[in-house]
Amino acid sequence: MWKSATALHKQGKLLDAIKIYEHIILQKSDCAEAYNNLGAALNDLKRHAEALANLEKAIRLKPDFAPARENYYIAIADLAQWRLLTRFREKFGVFPRLNPPVSFNERILHRIIYDRDPRLRIVSDKLAVRSLIEERVGKEYVVPLLGVWERPKEITWHILPEKFVLKPSHASGLVAIVDQSVGLNTEKLTAEAEEWLSCDFFDRSLEWSYRGLPRRVLAEPFLHSPDGGAAPEAQVYTFSGKAALINILMGAKGTPERRGCWFDVTGRQVAIKRLPHADLQLSSRDRQKMVEIAERVSHDFSSLRVDFFIAISGLKIGELTVYTYSGMAPWDPPELDEKLGQLWNPNCDLSTIPDYK
Repeated sequence: MWKSATALHKQGKLLDAIKIYEHIILQKSDCAEAYNNLGAALNDLKRHAEALANLEKAIRLKPDFAPARENYYIAIADLAQWRLLTRFREKFGVFPRLNPPVSFNERILHRIIYDRDPRLRIVSDKLAVRSLIEERVGKEYVVPLLGVWERPKEITWHILPEKFVLKPSHASGLVAIVDQSVGLNTEKLTAEAEEWLSCDFFDRSLEWSYRGLPRRVLAEPFLHSPDGGAAPEAQVYTFSGKAALINILMGAKGTPERRGCWFDVTGRQVAIKRLPHADLQLSSRDRQKMVEIAERVSHDFSSLRVDFFIAISGLKIGELTVYTYSGMAPWDPPELDEKLGQLWNPNCDLSTIPDYK
């Protein structure tokens, strides 16, 4: 009976497994293992409150039972993710539709809460993802790595170039751009890096793939454009391994200088707004190459954003993005959220998005 329940659980037949676990408990009410397995199965069904109650029973019966404690903390974290629903409502005035998701934001939110593809953790780890990119398209498309440290106090500042980028491997959106020509405050940078590593990024984002990732600090070279400035960014949106949209960006994130414009894969500039518009160019050569590389990287993912730098040294993939804008993008115009939700449909018609004028 026990083996049968475990097999059903592994096969995803959770309701059948739950019935057997409950039957075992009726026969042996002090079986910590049964309460633990029942709690894990209930949590997989998103019945978090029931899961926690059973896991607590397992821990009371067997305080040193490590699997039960681990499953308890997993259930706590999964339950915390439902706060994303209230965040969504606070931002957009309605609760998201998740069964099934319809709009772009709802599809991203659905992925955050339900998708447990273990590869998403590799993609979200800025050190581990480098190997995935190298395997799929080659080392020449990966931003060079200058160093990696588990303790910021051990950063070897003297080996780093005049201008470089410092960032944590386990998080998103955290970065320090360092230009030694205007000064290098190692004490301040060390404190900032220690702050990055002080917490699990999941606790801030509630995005599953970041939970429990190893925490390290990475250094990469600052990438320049052919004109000597910062390399523009190009975000290629792929769905089932096919590129659909390209967002070209310039200016540092989170600053008033941040600008962008959008293209479809044919090079048509489309009327999508997320930031103030910049009249940026996308050469046919770069567009075709980015589409080719992005599709090779993302070929077996339901969706993935491949983030390039258009650098003087060639196209470089800075990172792969799983949860675009955390499912909270204020699309302009708002009805774009519904239209862009169709991108998961292989027959999506992007001609419904007008040209930018």
